[in-house]
Amino acid sequence: MKKLLLLAICSLSLHLIAQPWMRNVPEGSGNFHEVRKAFYDYWKDRPIEKGKGYKPFKRWEWYWETRVSKTGEFPSPSVTWDTWHEYIKTHPEVAGGNSYKTQAGPNWSFKGPSTTPGGYNGLGRINCMAFHPSNANTFWVGSPGGGLWKTTNGGTSWTTNTDNLPVIGVSDIAINPSNASIMYIATGDGDKGSLSSLTKGAAGDTKSIGVLKSTDGGNTWNTTGLNWNITSAKLIRRLIINPSNPQILMAAASDGIWRTTDAGTSWSNMQSGYFMDLEFKPTDPNYVYATTFDWNGNAEIYRSTDGGINWTLVFQGTGIIRMDMAVTAIQPDLVDVVCVNTQSGLEGLYLSNNSGASFTNYFSANCTNNLLNNSYNGAGCDGQGHYDLAYTINPNNANDIWLGGVNVWNSTDGGINWYLKTMWAGNTSQNPNSVPVVHADVHFIAFHPLQSNTMFVCNDGGIYKTTNAGTSWTDLSNGLEISQIYRIGVAQTASENIIIGMQDNGSREVYNNTWHERTGGDGMDCAIDYTDDLIQYGSYINGEIFGTTDNWNTRQTISDNISSPAPEGAWVTPFTIDPSTPTTIYAGYDVIYKSNNRGNTWTQISPVLSSSIKLRSMAVAPSNSNYIYAASFDTLFFTTNGGTNWFFSNNLFGITPITYIAVSPTNPQHVYCTIGGYTSGQKVYKSTDAGTTWTNFSGTLPNLPVNCIVYETGSSDRLYIGTDVGVFYREASMNDWLAYNTGLPNVVVTDLEISYQDNKLWAGTFGRGLWSTDLAGTPPPAAA
Repeated sequence: MKKLLLLAICSLSLHLIAQPWMRNVPEGSGNFHEVRKAFYDYWKDRPIEKGKGYKPFKRWEWYWETRVSKTGEFPSPSVTWDTWHEYIKTHPEVAGGNSYKTQAGPNWSFKGPSTTPGGYNGLGRINCMAFHPSNANTFWVGSPGGGLWKTTNGGTSWTTNTDNLPVIGVSDIAINPSNASIMYIATGDGDKGSLSSLTKGAAGDTKSIGVLKSTDGGNTWNTTGLNWNITSAKLIRRLIINPSNPQILMAAASDGIWRTTDAGTSWSNMQSGYFMDLEFKPTDPNYVYATTFDWNGNAEIYRSTDGGINWTLVFQGTGIIRMDMAVTAIQPDLVDVVCVNTQSGLEGLYLSNNSGASFTNYFSANCTNNLLNNSYNGAGCDGQGHYDLAYTINPNNANDIWLGGVNVWNSTDGGINWYLKTMWAGNTSQNPNSVPVVHADVHFIAFHPLQSNTMFVCNDGGIYKTTNAGTSWTDLSNGLEISQIYRIGVAQTASENIIIGMQDNGSREVYNNTWHERTGGDGMDCAIDYTDDLIQYGSYINGEIFGTTDNWNTRQTISDNISSPAPEGAWVTPFTIDPSTPTTIYAGYDVIYKSNNRGNTWTQISPVLSSSIKLRSMAVAPSNSNYIYAASFDTLFFTTNGGTNWFFSNNLFGITPITYIAVSPTNPQHVYCTIGGYTSGQKVYKSTDAGTTWTNFSGTLPNLPVNCIVYETGSSDRLYIGTDVGVFYREASMNDWLAYNTGLPNVVVTDLEISYQDNKLWAGTFGRGLWSTDLAGTPPPAAA
């Protein structure tokens, strides 16, 4: 039976709890609406700045607004897993992967992106890495949403075989130093960066199922005695193996320090608390150090002198929420610690010269030397240290210290003076000293144990390497298939020409089997003119729309032509090309604007439809452009006369959240809406009278969010939907939806488009990139 892949929504970087606007949220609140209100009240009249928590919240809001209940409550952490298996019980034909009834079944294949030009351009977040004990070219990296990836050629190429694990988030990796075929992974997303429901605890993140073990070099995996159900809602951030006795491992988890003495067969919880870091003393593994995580600012350091059996509190933080430690064999009694304050900035640096018996502060931070801030000179009071934090010491030089937050800093004099080594921005105002541009948000830094002066940084873009102390960096991310896509656009005049909008990594276009960078930042909705593939559109957050007529050799920000200042829309603001007149485009904010000249000028064609909750989806009828449909996530609006009069759907009102709209290509009154959330039986609705009345078209779909829908032109009402567990389809002769998933991981599908040039269905996924397959009605190839 095909296993469900619970993909971490890996870069929904929720640097939220420590942000000042969260002080207006009731203590311990886990209610979506309360959190959102506090956010908008705080940001109402403030400029948007990087590193202040705005973008992480908007990502979180975009994902969860279609998945919480109407009252704002969050679902169980195991809802996807549990619901899918309940669905399989009543649909046993799906257990083999498919239940299609067409001439040819699906055969999904990955289409990218898996290459990057480097610099700030990235592919996706990497949490951790580990090295082969004797082969310098072999090492592994762990992604919170793309699983475990291995290279045998120093990062030139990568492979994965963790797609069939029930949870493919990886937060740490431990390799047996005497037998590299024996390895362990800590599952889940220990950096609390994905899907946090803001409960000031572990709840809401991609959960761990414990520690998995492989005895064949990662080809196959099995559970160990640390084997949790996802409903336990636990996280692991650190996993270490005793170098003198690899039968002993320890895990730093959200419910304490776990220890095994029989290579994972059984585990014992040796110390309660929320732990995030663990280190052995380099020359004596009887000494072990551990740090806790505490939103209230009381993080602690513990020490064991008997190999992790008994633990003693040796440092009590004040105003410290998280700590990360660094040790080195060249000075084995040293324990160096970076501490994060309650604003997620740098509180200070502490060290112990007596194997962790006591600690003293040697670097006090303030708003002028805050190395966790996003600025080039450390000027700023806050940061993202609760989410991105890494610390290491050069194994050959105890004075050579490296600190990662938003950027990477280095000290060569034991932490007295610090120098910026990577910067997230390249423009002169933000990076006046031309520091190398590398992707932001660092989660792991490590020196190669077999290659002197070779160091790696893992961040939200991927993995980078330096061999010259940070003077230059090489991006090793090529080959990783871990991108998170919001929307896709498909060309109809060129083969396999697609543009995608990606979290953190801009808009990219593929044609002639080559990927091209198009826009930066977060890439959102995008489209390609169906009569001319050189004419394309992309967008940035909140409705900043770009247009090009020469395949991005030049571009203009066409949303600036709407008004001054330009309107602000939803995080993913919908826009669409008129299916009858390609020079006409529409954009949905709180009102709908129309341009007859590809965005050079605009006209408002609706009143304010949704002021507090901006429009989320929009569609124009292919057979009659006077029929326009738009929806916030709780109300659908429509016009049948090009915008002169607008109505809202009475009997669809209250069926929420609305996620996508599709219109029949032959009948403008036949319209379909998909529904998110977890209300059983409310997944797809159909109207045959332009939205006046609706009938439930959900069939027996699993009770999971449906995120998108596309109608296949020329078919007998064939529809495809993208859900949190893959793709389903249905046509006029069928009385229910059928799975269409062969070869496709059961991943969150965020967008579907059809290329009639190739007769292909394309899927954008949030964590595993872009995929395609033949349409359901495509005849199979002739026998050879």
